[in-house]
Amino acid sequence: MNRNEAILKELEGRRNHGRGIENFRAYLHSIGDPQRQLRCVHVAGTNGKGSTVNFIRSILQEAHYRIGTFTSPYLETHYDRIRINNINIDADAFITYYDRYHEGWYAYDLSSFEIDTVIAFLYFADQKVDLSVIEAGIGGRFDCTNVIQPLCSVITNIGLDHMDCLGDHVEAIAWQKGGIIKPGIPMVTAEKRHSCLKVFEEICMQKQASLIRIKSINAIAKQGDELCFEYDDLPLRLTNAAFYQIENSACALEACRILRDHYGMTLKHEQIHAGIAKAQWQGRFETVWKEPLIILDGAHNEAGIRALCDSLCDIDKGKILFAACKDKDTDTMLRYLCKTHHDVYVTEFAYFRSQEPFQWADHFPVQAVKDYRKVIHEALNDPIHPLIITGSLYFISEVRAYFKQLKQDYRMK
Repeated sequence: MNRNEAILKELEGRRNHGRGIENFRAYLHSIGDPQRQLRCVHVAGTNGKGSTVNFIRSILQEAHYRIGTFTSPYLETHYDRIRINNINIDADAFITYYDRYHEGWYAYDLSSFEIDTVIAFLYFADQKVDLSVIEAGIGGRFDCTNVIQPLCSVITNIGLDHMDCLGDHVEAIAWQKGGIIKPGIPMVTAEKRHSCLKVFEEICMQKQASLIRIKSINAIAKQGDELCFEYDDLPLRLTNAAFYQIENSACALEACRILRDHYGMTLKHEQIHAGIAKAQWQGRFETVWKEPLIILDGAHNEAGIRALCDSLCDIDKGKILFAACKDKDTDTMLRYLCKTHHDVYVTEFAYFRSQEPFQWADHFPVQAVKDYRKVIHEALNDPIHPLIITGSLYFISEVRAYFKQLKQDYRMK
């Protein structure tokens, strides 16, 4: 293990000890508040945060801006959480920030996520990006990313996830997510439920912030691996067959319109169209093998599974391979998966929070397998039936790495 790998291993092992956002704010102040140098968009929500961040980045990059993005968790390497124009922070740059600032991180007992947030702020400020798009971690109100003063806030949607710390009903979770709304700063959402919208409206009224709901979406048509639709009379195309990405792209479009109309960023219709069409987000209805068809989708909670099932409606009968973390409502998720016309397999992965599949497989018409690679190799030898791999993003990250190695092995043959 080299020094860089040792540092990453040490940082990734740092847990959140509940020091809180004020402790994090105090640390930032001690190093000169780098977050205050940034023009930001802040994105929260139960599902679709990373995709929405990526759509915003892609649209504005198409308009020739340099865009920093901070997302989590990572899918291939720790460095892909922090990107400029979709290029990961360089490993040497990451380690340079470690060498310069790590004593303060330990003195303030920062968690791994807080440290990544600090590095993102420093890196984007040093690189003088035109805009930083920051994804909240858990919740929003007390999340460490909530130290920024954004130009626009986005809350994609509200679902029942992380209920142990956010609340056990959607209104409580909406209140937590709504904590990112700032005085006088517009907020965009794709949420439709009246109970959640009422929470947002009350917060926006208190903060004198405008609430912008996405408009109706029309003429949705699937054309091969693409989706075509109309949004506010603008014809758009997604190079992804996941229906749930339509609303994420609409949130991004509305956020970009705010940046154009209120903050002077130049943006043309053709740049919006091209940015949405070119946006690709790893691990979200991602085709990793074409013949046979193998799709990865990080649907890690009930809402994500429901959205995935909607997008599977016209995919031929095949297999679903599912793995989840211990704190998830796997019973509800499996009920949805078992209603599809696919055979369902449950498995585990190399992560301390991975749920042991044999504990819950008996209650559903599913097959439990210890080694997920067995199901993948069976699928690779079956050219007819597709395989959908879903569940925890940590599982998807592990599987993506496995497919990367598989492709290298196939090329060497």
